[in-house]
Amino acid sequence: MKKINLAFFLLIAGTVVSGAQNVSPVHNRVFDYVPAPGQFINALPEWEEGDDAAAMAQKAYDAMSNEEMISLGAYGGYVTVGFEKTIVNAEGKRDIFIEGNAFYANASTRVGGSAEPGVVLVAYDINKNGRPDDNEWFEIAGSEYNNSIHGYEITYTRPASDTDDIAWKDNQGNTGKVCYLPYNKQPYWPQWLRDKAELTFRGMRLPDNGKDIGTPDAPFFKLESFDYGYADNHPNWNSDNTDYNEDAKIDIDWAVDRNGNAVKMPGVDFVRIYTGVNQSNGWIGENSTEVIRVMNAHIKRDGRNEYVDESVKIDEKVLADFLAKYGEGGSVEDIANDNLRLYFDCRSGMLSFTLTAPAFVQIYDMSGRQVYAGQAGVGAHEMNMNAYPSGLYIVKVHDKTLKLMKK
Repeated sequence: MKKINLAFFLLIAGTVVSGAQNVSPVHNRVFDYVPAPGQFINALPEWEEGDDAAAMAQKAYDAMSNEEMISLGAYGGYVTVGFEKTIVNAEGKRDIFIEGNAFYANASTRVGGSAEPGVVLVAYDINKNGRPDDNEWFEIAGSEYNNSIHGYEITYTRPASDTDDIAWKDNQGNTGKVCYLPYNKQPYWPQWLRDKAELTFRGMRLPDNGKDIGTPDAPFFKLESFDYGYADNHPNWNSDNTDYNEDAKIDIDWAVDRNGNAVKMPGVDFVRIYTGVNQSNGWIGENSTEVIRVMNAHIKRDGRNEYVDESVKIDEKVLADFLAKYGEGGSVEDIANDNLRLYFDCRSGMLSFTLTAPAFVQIYDMSGRQVYAGQAGVGAHEMNMNAYPSGLYIVKVHDKTLKLMKK
């Protein structure tokens, strides 16, 4: 195997909360909190002068730990969380409970109310580096998977002032605005990202779920729940308030790859949630997913205390089959050169790939300076970037481009 060097780095914000004899089912860290513009941004959680991305991720973790909601803003804004113990994919059961802010019009019907659905991504820590790598994510295919726009992209443009509407455009030829409302007066643009002229998010756009059932003189919006598979989509509690609502839970068996094929995962170590609807609803503003706690749904209770049910075990055959199929990263893009795959081992700092035909390899630093260029022949290759200075690099192999942060 030829050796060529590169570590993928994600800042982990939030402190692991452990040490108790029983494992908490609640997520124990926030890796990143990257909201889109919205009426509750900089308020849920509150931004203060001097807060950077790491500080806001920590504030998001603190708020969620205190059972306070955070807002993901308009379409695309997201949060990524991790757990002390892998959430097991239990056969025939829903495995992940996501606490949100949805409600029905009344306790007996789903019609009306307020649901602001968020798309859910899940990842198993394939390389056991304790971080969610880009090539480990799979999407939860909820009830609207086949009714949604896949490969959707939206770009928000920073406004001239904090009280201006925020314009957006998408890759479907549409334009619109996140409207500034009179009752939420803080800036709607994430202030720790105010040096950015634009913010771009990519994913799947869910159908509009807000319906104006009022009159021209008195508009009244109801935000209807989808059937299953999304965050902030159903109330947290069942109708008699005795237990968590099954409709607010996620079955890991709903996971699919980028081609829509079902994926049998052994469990989940990381969850990412992003606002999935791009819609403005009159005086109540944009759809914006809110999240409180993300939890392992396989729990036991000791009085008011909840902890992970250790009797629920990973199916070893499912694990072996999953690793055999996705051991190099299940969600990496297939590209030309007979389905070339790129894989990063974050512990060793090695970028690995196998070519069935010669390809040209290039590496650039963030100044645009090419720091490596060379032809790679047929066979397995490893690129070692441990000797390179810390910073962001762009790696190109054949027609695949990746951005990587080296510590």
